Amino acid sequence: MVAALTNESATSKAVYFSLCTSEMIYITHLLAEEPERLSGPLLADTYVTLLKGRNAWYGHKLAKAELTLEMGDSIKGKGTIQGVSAVNAFYELLSQGSISVTHPETKKHVAPVELCPILKTLYKILIKRELGTSSILEAIRDESMSDPRERIEMAQRQSLYRPSLLGLPKGDIKL
Repeated sequence: MVAALTNESATSKAVYFSLCTSEMIYITHLLAEEPERLSGPLLADTYVTLLKGRNAWYGHKLAKAELTLEMGDSIKGKGTIQGVSAVNAFYELLSQGSISVTHPETKKHVAPVELCPILKTLYKILIKRELGTSSILEAIRDESMSDPRERIEMAQRQSLYRPSLLGLPKGDIKL
């Protein structure tokens, strides 16, 4: 969507990638006992997917109004656009009332999804259909948003691993 809405602006795509990657690292620290694995080949695959994968194709077509959300996420000749269900699954998982994290600025307990503004925006666009595709640009231009570096540093600084998010016994939580 970002590429289509900005006429392939390298700067906009880089900002989007930076924000998405910082959220992925944060989420990985919540869900993985060994979050360092979000590097190397996995990160490279994410980058390629962002540039030319089915999800990139789908976002581009949505932004250009060549496809509509009403058409669904299973597209003839392309298969299932997995990014749509992934956005839904991660949003629902990170919105659970049973888990909270400390917001770095307000110091209040919030659902982990509150620290993922790009995920929240994609959810409102793709799942809830409350926002248009151009809202993703507003999200990446939001100057009140934390620096992606801060989110990564917070994830690395704190022990965030929450196996309870994945249904693992509470005794396995490593805080």
